[in-house]
Amino acid sequence: MVRQGRYLPTLGRVLNPTQAPVAPLLATPHPPRLDAFVSAAASGQLLWVTLVAGRLELCSGATPGDAISDQVGRLFVAALREHFGEAASAIAEREWQLGPQPRRLLPARTVRRAVACAESALSLLLAQSSFLLFEFSAVLGGWRFRRVAETLGLDPATLSAERRQALDHVLHAEFGAPPVDAEVVTARLRGLLTQTVH
Repeated sequence: MVRQGRYLPTLGRVLNPTQAPVAPLLATPHPPRLDAFVSAAASGQLLWVTLVAGRLELCSGATPGDAISDQVGRLFVAALREHFGEAASAIAEREWQLGPQPRRLLPARTVRRAVACAESALSLLLAQSSFLLFEFSAVLGGWRFRRVAETLGLDPATLSAERRQALDHVLHAEFGAPPVDAEVVTARLRGLLTQTVH
């Protein structure tokens, strides 16, 4: 039996309403991070969690030991969300039917497949976000940028290079992480350009 125990980092994230069911886990002492689940999944067919002297121990092997907690599923979901973010994790959770319900055992193959799914989802979301911000780019003259400017009666060609760079910098700083909502970015850009007009 392989033990991966005593994980010090805590999950210090603010959860949105759709992920609130996992919030009580934040009070769990030293919850394991995703790399601990990946390492444990490489060491045994099953994963489970025990609480020893106030510390969590993530274990793996063929046969569970005694005093198994029913929190391994919830802890894994929390670790996925912390590592990949809410949007990418949600895709993996849906695909592999993961959730906050009590669960005593977690197959190693589920861990591997869910992590691979979340990695792919995150890559796709990052690509989509980058492409959308490209369309809003003032420096590159993206079509979404031009459309917003024109609806305000502003000729994009009248903006200085410095102003264009400043607009892109703000949008990338605020919307650099997926998912990016085109309507939200449009509203933000409209507000920034309105300052330019007035």
